[in-house]
Amino acid sequence: MSHISLNRGEVTFAGSRPPGTVHGYDAAGVVLQPAADGSGPAAGTRVAAFGAGAWAQRMAVETTAVAEIPAGVDPADAAALPMAGLTALRTLRTRDILGRRVLVTGAAGGVGRYAVQLARMGGAHVIASVGSPARARGLEADEIVIGLDGIDRPVDLILDNVGGPQLAAAWHLLAAGGSVRNIGWAGKAVLSVTLHRK
Repeated sequence: MSHISLNRGEVTFAGSRPPGTVHGYDAAGVVLQPAADGSGPAAGTRVAAFGAGAWAQRMAVETTAVAEIPAGVDPADAAALPMAGLTALRTLRTRDILGRRVLVTGAAGGVGRYAVQLARMGGAHVIASVGSPARARGLEADEIVIGLDGIDRPVDLILDNVGGPQLAAAWHLLAAGGSVRNIGWAGKAVLSVTLHRK
């Protein structure tokens, strides 16, 4: 593959994998050998791919795990889409966000940046939470806060990429009927839950 993407979990746990492991899941490149049944893109097609061993020079993936890269899109940019982009998209699709207040914690990370962009495109009022002012650079949210400081009204959906104490504190910001989707652990406290406030 000609381009790869580094995701936090892959890098964090790379040292605990057995020697010889080919790491990574996100890549972009050119199809060398198309699927024998004709179900995938033709040879020479530029694609983004998702599959184990993406950091190798070549990888084999299911035809359902590749997408043609549109003309004008840089393959280096497309390589970052599979894991981070789809995680953000699928998480946002779990709830109607049009006109809702959506808080994205860890908004400066890969999933967070996609979530901010997609939530705004979906018509949400987006609050991006980052760890420091420098990390807010380039974020196009309706509001940008450091940690949870300055959030003065309840939110309808929290996409949490941090976990730990910040996730516990964010729970108190939920409006009635609101939801939390924990999709990351940048705060180094692993907790995977979906919560709803009644």
